[in-house]
Amino acid sequence: MTAYDVVIVGAGPAGLLAARQAGRAGLKTVLLERKTDITHLDRMCGQTLVSANDYYFNDLVHYHKKGKRIAFLNNGFSFHYDGPIRNCMAWQIFSPCGNCLPFGLPEETAQKGDSGAVGLAYDKEILLSCLLKEVKDVRVEVCEGVDVTSVAQKADSVTVSGNGQSFTGSYLIAADGTNSRIARLAGFNTDRTFYCYLLSQGFRMQGLKLPSDEMLISSICFDTIAPGYMFVFPRAYEGEAHVAFLTLDPRVDLSQVSGYFMKQNPYYAEWFKDSRILARSGSAQYVYSPVPVPYSNRVLLAGDTGSCQELENTGAMISGWKAGNAIAAAVQEDNIGIAARGISDYVKWWQDVYVNGYRHEDYIMNFALPYVIDQGADFDYLCSLAKEPLPPCWNPYAAISHLGQFMQGVMPQIQQERPELLPKLAKMSRPMDEIISETTRACEPIDEFE
Repeated sequence: MTAYDVVIVGAGPAGLLAARQAGRAGLKTVLLERKTDITHLDRMCGQTLVSANDYYFNDLVHYHKKGKRIAFLNNGFSFHYDGPIRNCMAWQIFSPCGNCLPFGLPEETAQKGDSGAVGLAYDKEILLSCLLKEVKDVRVEVCEGVDVTSVAQKADSVTVSGNGQSFTGSYLIAADGTNSRIARLAGFNTDRTFYCYLLSQGFRMQGLKLPSDEMLISSICFDTIAPGYMFVFPRAYEGEAHVAFLTLDPRVDLSQVSGYFMKQNPYYAEWFKDSRILARSGSAQYVYSPVPVPYSNRVLLAGDTGSCQELENTGAMISGWKAGNAIAAAVQEDNIGIAARGISDYVKWWQDVYVNGYRHEDYIMNFALPYVIDQGADFDYLCSLAKEPLPPCWNPYAAISHLGQFMQGVMPQIQQERPELLPKLAKMSRPMDEIISETTRACEPIDEFE
C-alpha cells in the first residue's frame, strides 16, 4: 500500500488547485513545496490574469467582485480571492522613439467598464494564501521546505525524496514550474527542443509617469548584443507597477537594459524620473518546446512544468484544476476496476488545446520579433504605420495573429516606402529555432536553475 493516493510537488497556482481538487475528492494527498513559505513570492511575476476579454486555453476568466471569487466560466470552477483587483484596459508596444502599436486604447475600452478589461492585476501573495487555505480546509497534508531531488517510478507507485524525507503515492502530479526537476528526472525533456533562456530582473515601483496607469506596456532595447525587453504591469495597488527587464540571451547584461530604459533613452527616462523602487526580484527559466504527452509511469505534469515557457497564471490554474480532477478519477478507476480514462482525457485536453490549439511558436514570437525586425529605426517605422488600434488584447497567442493581420494590411505601403524590410518580415515564417539560432547557441542547458 502507498502512503498517499497522490503526491503533488510544487505549490504555485497549478499545484495548489490540483491539491484542492484531489482533497475535495477525498484522496489522501500531500503537497510538497521547496520554499519554506508558500505564500511568499520570491521570483519575478507580472501578477496578471490573461486574458479577460477572450478565451484562453478554451476558458474565460472572470472576477466576481461581490462574491470575491476568481471564476473560470467554461470549465466551471472558482476559488476565493479577497485581495485587490485592478482592470488592465489595453496592451501597447512602444518603439525606441515612442511610436506605439496599440492593442486597444484604454480610454475606449474603459467605457465598457469591467467588461472592457483585457487582463486583471492581482496580488499573488494574497491569492496563494487564499488557495492554501482552501487546500488545508480539505485536509491536504502540506509540507514546506522539501526540495525534491529524486523520483523513483514503479508499476504501482511513485516515490519522491528530498531533505532526508520520502513520500510515496499511487500517482505524482509534478507542478514544479518551467525548470522542473521532476520533468527532467522522469525523462519528459528527452524529445523537447531547447530554444533559450528567459532571464529577468524586476522592480516593484511607485511614482512612474506612464502614458496610462491602466494598461500593460512593453518595449524593446536594440542597443545590447541581443534584444532586451521591458514590460510594465499595473499593480493591483494604486500608484504602483511591476517593471520587468528581460532577455533570451545570457550575453545581455540586464543592468544595461534597465539603464537604457530608465536613464538613457530620453522618451522612457521621463517615465522613471522621480520614481521609487519598492522591491526587487528576478527569475531564470528555460524555454523549451512543450512536452507532447504529459503523462508517463504514474507521473502527470501540470502547469508550467511541461509548457514552452509559461502557461501564464491563467493557464496554470486551468491545468492544475484539470490535473487534480484527472488523478481523482484515476484513483477511483483503480479502486473499482473500470477502464481508465481520467488521465487520457487530461492528455487529450493538453494536446488538443495547448500543444495543437495554441502554438508555442506564437508565444515565443512575442520575444522573437526583434530578431526579425532587428533595427530600432525599422521598428519605429512599423509602429508608425498603426493609424488605428489593433483589437484589445492581453493574450500572447492572439496578439501574434492580430499582428499578422496588421502587417498584411500595411504590406502595400511597406512595399512602396521600405521594400528592403520585406526580406526581414519574410523571416517570421521560418522555424523558430532558425530565427533565434544565434541566441540558442549562446545558451547551454544546465541541470537546473537554482
